[in-house]
Amino acid sequence: MEKINKGGRPKKEPSSTRSLRLTVRIWNKVYKVSKDFRSVNEYFLSLVEDDLIKRKELKKSERRSP
Repeated sequence: MEKINKGGRPKKEPSSTRSLRLTVRIWNKVYKVSKDFRSVNEYFLSLVEDDLIKRKELKKSERRSP
């Protein structure tokens, strides 16, 4: 069984908390298109991973999001 962190979630990979300032108009659009994902964070993660794979900075096997 994976180790559980203090938040009660399985610990997979270290992460750091960052913030992103978006206009309300852009945020609402992001929120709307992210409905196919578990969360807005998962949506952002998939966008970043797609771009890193395209730039050959990340292998598909290293991808975290589905």
